[in-house]
Amino acid sequence: MSNDGDKHAGLRLHLSSSCSTGYKCVYEHFGRFQAKRWVDGKEVYLGNFDTAVEAAAAYARAVGGFQPPPPTVVTESEGLRLHLSTSNTTGYAGVTFYRVGQYHARTRVDGRKRTLGVFDSPVEAAVAY
Repeated sequence: MSNDGDKHAGLRLHLSSSCSTGYKCVYEHFGRFQAKRWVDGKEVYLGNFDTAVEAAAAYARAVGGFQPPPPTVVTESEGLRLHLSTSNTTGYAGVTFYRVGQYHARTRVDGRKRTLGVFDSPVEAAVAY
């Protein structure tokens, strides 16, 4: 194993067949390598590195250490029982993150997705759902 590999022992590097560097979210930039990631719809720059492996290790540390805070889930609002979901990061069925500070409420009608609206909070979107 190379010295780069030894330095990053214990980290699970995220391989990518679609990225020219071979690592997810690692890009060649003017002869060096950048690592980036997305948090809450925003691109977060992790740094420039001499090797793709160093950039991949930075990405692995960033995504491995990042745990979004659990959402505060309200089970009732406006007299309605809300549809909860354990497989959705918002905590509500039919509600997805849209962009910073906004949430979509969507449902299916006749097999097609229908947007119910864009809301300022996941609870407001869950009420619409």
